[in-house]
Amino acid sequence: MSRRVRSMAGMSLGTLLSRLTGFGKWAFIGGVLGFTDLADAYNLAHILPNMVYELMLGGVLSAVFIPVVVEQLAGEDRQRAWRDISRMVNAAMLLLAAVTVACWASSRWLVAIQTIRIAPERRELVWFFFVLFVPQVFLYGLSAMAGGILNARGRFAAAAFAPVLNNLAVIASLACYHWLPGFGRTGLALGTTAGVLVQFLAQYPGLRAAGWRYHPGLDFRHPAVLKIVRLSGPVILYVIFNQLNLTVQNNLAIGLPGGVSALQYAFAFYILPHGLFAVSIGTVLMPELSGLAVRQDWRGFARSIEQGIVWSALVILPALAVYTAFSFPIVQTLMQRGRFMAQDARMLAVVLSCYSAGLFSFTLYLFLNRAFYSLQDTVTPLLLNIAGNAVNAAFNLAMVGTLGVPGLALGHAVGYTVIAVISLALIKRRISQISIESITGPLARIAAAAAVTAAVAAAAAAAWRSWSPDGMGIGTAPVLLLALAALAAVYLGCCHALRIPEAAALARIFGRRDICGGR
Repeated sequence: MSRRVRSMAGMSLGTLLSRLTGFGKWAFIGGVLGFTDLADAYNLAHILPNMVYELMLGGVLSAVFIPVVVEQLAGEDRQRAWRDISRMVNAAMLLLAAVTVACWASSRWLVAIQTIRIAPERRELVWFFFVLFVPQVFLYGLSAMAGGILNARGRFAAAAFAPVLNNLAVIASLACYHWLPGFGRTGLALGTTAGVLVQFLAQYPGLRAAGWRYHPGLDFRHPAVLKIVRLSGPVILYVIFNQLNLTVQNNLAIGLPGGVSALQYAFAFYILPHGLFAVSIGTVLMPELSGLAVRQDWRGFARSIEQGIVWSALVILPALAVYTAFSFPIVQTLMQRGRFMAQDARMLAVVLSCYSAGLFSFTLYLFLNRAFYSLQDTVTPLLLNIAGNAVNAAFNLAMVGTLGVPGLALGHAVGYTVIAVISLALIKRRISQISIESITGPLARIAAAAAVTAAVAAAAAAAWRSWSPDGMGIGTAPVLLLALAALAAVYLGCCHALRIPEAAALARIFGRRDICGGR
């Protein structure tokens, strides 16, 4: 248990630094680019490389790569295992290179389908950034595979810390673009892509320390390679349907002033608590779930699923409460400066609140996806994803005319809520040892604590608007930190009053001195 605790906490620390520097990055983007056509073009051009990264990190890695690597390393012949893993990596690198070249060759078409509703000059600006961002497809794939191998070896911190350097590179590029006249858009685009290269290179020392030994050579008939090919098919369809849904969303958003950038900025806030805590829980449990599935220890598998859901709720439901009721002070403090004005902060806060309605559903669905992937089932997540995207797209098309950009964020929440409920029913049907009662009891108490926190947060937000209606940007940061600390104290106090044992365990975990291996 202590090793799992240290892994989760160490990864959370790395993810915390990654997300904090990520906030710095998005604040720089907002301050330098604002809600402008340039910002929309820069953010829209990022979508395909980021989609590939999410595919590799949350799809192929979770569904295929990590379980197969764990399986290979379970044998006694470690040298043979690394040779076989190298064959898988080499085949993946060849595929990534082919996809990267295909994206370059079809760049005009890929940009066109994402920008149907905009003028040709704006489309040209998106294409300019996209062409220089395409190498990120290959580099993100390498970074994700490196992180997958590290995770399979039980080493989580290096992969969690690597994005920090990526964020710092982007911040440096934005600073150069803003303050160095000759740097220009080309420098901004190339600097952004260079950040992904740095993210990959930062993980290489950790790979060597984990025992990684690279072996050249390809063998497309190797059983491990064939298994990856067989299991990857549904995952690739998964990302295709995601891309189709994003195409609908982007074409609806791009016709609204600042629509694409508002969704991108809001999602960066939205994903913070998920990435900081829930991803750490899921990533640490993934190799364990894969091992339990291999041993067919279904009782242990069920207990890990129950624990993962409750722990995720413990950290995600209070974040949902705060984001829903207290989003304006957060956005105003962190984003309002330069070309990002007070009206932009108000709009972004509403979009963030709508996104946040589905935050726990999003987390629950992705965690249960890992459970299906650990069973080497890639078809069920595909079918669920198709259903979720259909609901999301239908809601967006129906409500964007009435609700605007917030309606697109709300559609995301509705889609994930539907498939989260279905996912839980399906995994319970597959693994009968899962006890719904063991989940619903703690969830009800955690939800009650979060509801009280939301009520206090709403009152604090009202007081904030009276005190700082137009905001003072980063000057309000000390007050914001005090408010967030007070809300955290309210939530933890409620957890104590409601006798939620998981909260006490969480406090003990992050109070340990050996989180990162110290004593």
